[in-house]
Amino acid sequence: MADPAYEKTMDTMLVRGRGGPANRDRRSARFWIACCSVLSLTGCAALNDRARSVGAATLAEPLTIRGQNVTDEPPTPTAASPVPAGSGAMSSILRNRFLETANSGEEPKFDYPDVNADPIDYYRDRYGVSRPAADRFLFPRLVNLIFEDRWLLNDADPRKAVDNQLRRRLKVDIRDPDPDTANFPNGAYTIPKGRVYIENSPLGLYNTSRNGTQPRIYQWEFLFRYGITDNLEFRIFSNGLSHQSAQKHTPAVTGFSPLAFDFKANFWEENTRYFIPAMGIEVYLQTELGSSAFNSGTQPSINILFDQSLPFDLNFEYNLGITGVQNDFGQIAYQFSFQWSLQREIIKDFDLFFHGFYNAAALPRLLQFQETASSIPQITVMGVGGIWTVNDRLAVFGSYNFGVTSAAPQTIALMGFAIGL
Repeated sequence: MADPAYEKTMDTMLVRGRGGPANRDRRSARFWIACCSVLSLTGCAALNDRARSVGAATLAEPLTIRGQNVTDEPPTPTAASPVPAGSGAMSSILRNRFLETANSGEEPKFDYPDVNADPIDYYRDRYGVSRPAADRFLFPRLVNLIFEDRWLLNDADPRKAVDNQLRRRLKVDIRDPDPDTANFPNGAYTIPKGRVYIENSPLGLYNTSRNGTQPRIYQWEFLFRYGITDNLEFRIFSNGLSHQSAQKHTPAVTGFSPLAFDFKANFWEENTRYFIPAMGIEVYLQTELGSSAFNSGTQPSINILFDQSLPFDLNFEYNLGITGVQNDFGQIAYQFSFQWSLQREIIKDFDLFFHGFYNAAALPRLLQFQETASSIPQITVMGVGGIWTVNDRLAVFGSYNFGVTSAAPQTIALMGFAIGL
């Protein structure tokens, strides 16, 4: 029997930059990162306490997803004993992803192997892989912790797992994954192979900054996403039609913001048993393909993407990245950037989120700073918003945000929609 598991590799990318923020901005960056780290560690500690109290041989609590009762089977007393996903916290984003792993009417669950199990025995016992001689794994625990194929986690029959994977491509569901432009970070998950998301935000209002470096801006941003594989997207982003108000000696200008070409890959799935977040990577190149008034050079950027379930059905989405920025002298420096969001489903298909970013959103939404200095201002923004999934193909979203630092826009209002094809 052929082994259908897929392996992905990607070269490690390193972006280096020059220059750094002032001491106050360094403290601001460390403060926000520390806050989000505490949230993550607190969630992990709470989950760990719950896991210890339940015990390895105890049944997980019943799980209900979109009105469907999911009853977890008791684990068998072996070294490779699987633990259902219900034994850990599960956000609405993970639940939507969870449902797609099984046929209609079945009970989906993720079976994560014990970290101390022998991967070779696990493959043979669970998936029926037959090979007389097998080379030992150098890092067997890492093999048990990281999974890139959620279909095999749900089903022990490889043929059925592949069938469920292919079934997902035949039906559009904009819940899995959520639109990326709804909030400031980007999710770690990618859209199915061959599918398209068109995310469109006709309302994008950016107020002036308190220190006068950022003018009032209107822009109509869009994001085109195409699934090259189930774990790799090709994307095109732009702030689109843009109008910048007059400022100092600069007249008002209207035009089209430059295009950014983007690739996003998903590395692995979330492991709720051992509290390992889903991870992905995004690499984009902002070009000069736009109106000259808005061009700010060719700027590469990279983001590491994470999605993690926390207690109380919260989803913690956070990105760490290096973002290219050009000043008025034509110099491009590279800034550390951080984006985050805490999201929870309030009622069916309606989620609220609290989000923010330091220095830059995951996608290059802020236009060129119009200051005559060699330094690049540091900014912090946070706000609240919501996502309403109207049906399988349409989602509507919006947010209202406030600048915390003097160089940030005082307010940012965003509203748009996403269509799955």
